[in-house]
Parts: sequence; structure tokens; C-alpha cells
Amino acid sequence: MRRLFFAWALGVVVGGCGGDGDGGDPGRVTLHRLNNVEYDNTVRDLLGTALTPARDFPADDRGYGFDNVADVLRLSPLSLELYESAAEALIADALATPTASTTQSFEIMGDAAVGNVQAGGWLFFSAGTASITADTPIAATYKIAVRAYGQQAGPDPARLSIEVPNQPVHIVDVTAVAASPVTYEWSVALPAGHSLVTVGFVNDFYDAATMADRNLWIDGVTIEGPLDGPVIDGGRRGRVLTCAALDDRACQTQILTGFAQRAWRRPPAPAEITALLGLVDVARAEGDDAEAGLRLALQQVLVSPHFLFRVEVDPDPRSLVPHPLSDWELASRLSYFLWSSMPDEALFAAAAAGTLHEPAELDAQVRRMLADPKAVALTDNFAGQWLFIRAVGDQDPDYALFPEYDQALEDAMRAETRRYFQEFLQGGAPMDQFLTADFTFVNDRLATHYGLPPVGSDELQRVSLADTPRRGFLMQAGFLRVTSRPKRTSPVLRGKWILDNLLCTPPRPPPPGVEALPDGMTATGSVRQRLEAHVSNPICASCHRVMDPLGFGLDNFDAIGRFRTMDSGYPIDASGTLADGTPFADGRAMVEALAHNPAVYRCMVEKLYTYTGRSPFRIEATEQIDAMTKRFMANGYSLPELIVDLATSPSFTSRRGEP
Repeated sequence: MRRLFFAWALGVVVGGCGGDGDGGDPGRVTLHRLNNVEYDNTVRDLLGTALTPARDFPADDRGYGFDNVADVLRLSPLSLELYESAAEALIADALATPTASTTQSFEIMGDAAVGNVQAGGWLFFSAGTASITADTPIAATYKIAVRAYGQQAGPDPARLSIEVPNQPVHIVDVTAVAASPVTYEWSVALPAGHSLVTVGFVNDFYDAATMADRNLWIDGVTIEGPLDGPVIDGGRRGRVLTCAALDDRACQTQILTGFAQRAWRRPPAPAEITALLGLVDVARAEGDDAEAGLRLALQQVLVSPHFLFRVEVDPDPRSLVPHPLSDWELASRLSYFLWSSMPDEALFAAAAAGTLHEPAELDAQVRRMLADPKAVALTDNFAGQWLFIRAVGDQDPDYALFPEYDQALEDAMRAETRRYFQEFLQGGAPMDQFLTADFTFVNDRLATHYGLPPVGSDELQRVSLADTPRRGFLMQAGFLRVTSRPKRTSPVLRGKWILDNLLCTPPRPPPPGVEALPDGMTATGSVRQRLEAHVSNPICASCHRVMDPLGFGLDNFDAIGRFRTMDSGYPIDASGTLADGTPFADGRAMVEALAHNPAVYRCMVEKLYTYTGRSPFRIEATEQIDAMTKRFMANGYSLPELIVDLATSPSFTSRRGEP
């Protein structure tokens, strides 16, 4: 029944799909499916759940550098199956009743190749893991406790890993010894049902000369919980079941109308509520109670295309005459642009009052939303993809060459760029300083990495770069790491990123059969010397003569972002010439030259425009981006004002049909 309903409703929606507008021709916007981030954020705000079902969905395709471009957000049969499963789990979680906390105890037994039973526990004499399965009656926070000690050897303590699905691995330094084992605890959100918990030993060490052997002994694992969970009155259950007389038709109508309006981000039609109530009747006819029927109807709301897609319709789908979005449609466009989630009550209220489209109200709402903590979505999802923040940690550097690179440093790299971007989004810094700013944000770990004085904190602190060779975003360690290879820097990757993401002039793909720059023992000369010889082929040189100098300008920074003056024993030459003929002597001169290039600011506007879910390469988009760029530069390069300008422009607030 659910699939038939989905197919029928999707056909209706697609029939009314049209486009977007600005000034003259508003252009076209494809029916926009919620991407995985938007789905998880939406169910969080709709239901108050800690579940993140989209982590199990197929990865979203990317278009023009972003994973929220409507043209590439496909829908597969597997996705439909997973949407159905997610809806069942979400409604079960939302309507769950409180469960008493219990403690479950487990002995562990690993692979004989890495450990054995000893003193009633398990001794890991080599790196490995062991798993247990805990009962988790509701989605909530549970405390995992592991009693362990380490046999010390080498410079580091034994390290214990604790891992659960869809969460970062938790690593603990085990400093306890055999005479006094210690319990190490981790509180973590687990889904309803059963949860696999894996513990392990991650840093085995043995010195044959001294016979020093690092091992890890684990006595057992306990799982305590749930430590929190749903509360009937005023909690997650109460936000869905808004009245108590579930057998009463008026109560059922109230529940389904309120839930569908929030989930579909518009008032449901009477016929839609009648169809949902019919599912309650079907369940009752089969002998189930009213709550079981309501669960089925609520699940149907979550598999409807009106939930899974951001639906916008045209009075005449074939008309090229632009028309404003409805206030409900505009509320959704705003919330998914700025928050990657559904509208809040204030936006819904403005839409219901019919005032959201009014210029003063729209301007005020955009500014309010930018000041809301949920605007961190612009950092996580817009900057996270534009600036490659998400990619930090995707590929580790070679440990033998960079042994100081660890999780703490990686976390600090990621945090630095996020906090730096927020200074331009919410701190008032103008974007013409984005490449040249003489400040950044570091903690003690990153300060040491940069050769700066300690800041006395594990939290990020703003510091001056005035007396250092480092300036702006392009010289931050996170960016320098993700544009490097595991063993060395990559001027090609760095130059390509600048062309793609700061100048919006991506190079052509390399021709087939091109050999990579050699690494390892056979490589001689600096990276620059090897690369210049490598691209002597005229076919390669046509792109590399534009791309590589941008990377050479950053070659004073190694593959983990440390400043250096030598590469493999050869002096570094960071000079070059930009594509427009501007020469530069080093990286600081290069970023200064880029900061004076108007194309950089047009590219910033293009990236933000694209992040609204649209292609930047249509004729009408080019005109809109050009006009916004002029206003952006005239308004002092203010990123918040650019966002307000975009979100209140006709290109954002109107649409048209398509023949």
C-alpha cells in the first residue's frame, strides 16, 4: 500500500514541477529531493530524534562541487526500501515509552591469532578487536564501560578502541597496570534494537632487542542504559500524539493534520488527511488498536514525496511567465538553504500569516536565521564542501614520513578552518581578507605544529600571524593536507583546487595514459623540479603552465602543512606567474595577487548560488551571478550581506514553468 501511495503521489508532484526566477527569465529548478544531511536534520527537528537513518542511505551524488544540487539527486529502488525502513524506525522511536535502565555484562573472546584468555579476561598480545551485541530497547544514550590495563612498552601507552556503528571510533590511553586495572567509560547514543560494540587494541609494539612487549588486557564490558529517552508528557511522544483520546476521530484528525503540516512543510489538503485516516481504519479492521493505525499513517507521511522532496508547483506548468513562490514554498527554500533542515515555528507562522514574501519580513527572517545556531549548517555543508573541510581525514599521510600526525592534530586542523570561516560568516570579517588575513584560530596542539607560542588551551584561540610566513585560508594545515599526497605535497592538486574553487575555471581532465609523478626511492630532485620535467609534454603543459604555478606558490608548506624551506635537500622555489601575467615571489605574494583579482569574488558568489541547489551555467544564472558580484564587492565583501542579497532576490523567491 505504501509503495502504491508513493508512486501515485510522486506522479502528481512531478506533473506540477517547474523552475526558478530572477528579473527576466527565472530559469529552471528540478524537483529537489532531500539529500542525506537534510533528511537527518529534518527528522531531528520534526521528531526530536537522535537517530540518523540517512547514514545507511546510498551516498548522494555531487554536482558542481555540492551534494544538494537538485539535478543530480537521484532516487533509486534501494532508496525507497530504505525510506520505508527509516520511517518505521523513526515512528517507533518517536512513540516509544520510557524504559528502565539496566546493566548488561559481557565477557569478550577475540581471535586466537591476536590474543588469549588470561586471568578471567582477554589478553590482546597483538593488535585486534573483539565484539559483543547489546540489547538497546530504545534509541537513547548508553554507557559503555571497559575494565582494562596495559602492559607498557615503547614511548606510548596501550590504546583501547571502542567502536559502535555510525559513530567515530573512541580511543582511550590505558595507563592502568596489572595490579590495578581501571574502568574506562564512554557514553554514546545507540539506536533501538541491538547494537554491535567492538573493543580492540590498536597500537601493538614489540622491541626484539629488549623483548619489550606492549599488550592490552580487558576484563569485560558492561552496557548501562538507557540513560535518557522519551518522556510521555511534553517529550518526543507528546510532540506527535498531541491529544490523548486516540480512538476519537477528531483526535486522530488533529494528530495527522498537525504532523503532516510540519512534515510536508505546508497545510495538507482535506483529501490527503482522509487518505491517512483510511490507513487507521484499515489497521482497526485488522484487529489492531488506534495507536497501531496512527503509526501506519504517520509512517506514510514520512514516505510521501511531499516529505522526501521540496515540492514547488506552478499554476500553469508550461507557462514561462515568472510567478512568486508561495509563502510555504519560500519558507522551505530559506530553511534548507541556511539550515539544511525544515522551517522552524517562526517561519511556519510567517508563512501561515501570508507575510513571509513581504520585503521587510523576508529580510528580517533571513537575518534572524543567520544569527540562529542552526546556521552552522552553512559552515558544515557549504564551507565543508567548498573548502574541503569534510575531506580532512579522508586520507592519512604516510606515518613513517610524518609520525607526528595524529587524531588530535587532524581534529585541530578541521576545527581551525571551520572557526575561521565562521569569523567571516558571523564575526564581521570581510571576504576580501579570506586569502590574506593575518589571524587564525589554534589550540596548543596546532600552535606547536605551526611553531607558534602555546595558547594554554585545548580550545581554539584567536592568534596573530603577523610575524609568520602564514596568511589566510590557503596556508591552513587542513587545506594543505587534503591537497597533498600521502608521501609529498602536490602542486597539481593545490593549483587545481584554486582554479576550481577560487577562480571557477577548472582545467580539462588529463588525457588518458598520463603517468603520475614518481614517489619514493626512485624520485630525485624537489617536487617542483620533478614536476617541471614530468610535464614537458606539450599536451600536458597547456593546463599545467596555468595550474602548477599556483601550487608552487604554496610549496613552502609540506604535506601536513608545516612551513619549510627545503624539499628533499633542495631549496624550495615558490615563485611563479599567474595566468594573467602577474608575477609573485612567494606564497604570500601569490595570495595577495589573488585577493586583488575580481574573478575570485565572482567565483565565491557562484559557489554560494550553486549551493542553493541550481546549476550556475545557465544564461540567466550567469546574469544573476554577475549582478550579485557587483553588489557583493560594493557592499564591502560582506558574506552575511551577500547571503541576504541572494535569499531576498527574485532569483530565489520566484519560479516559472517549462514547456
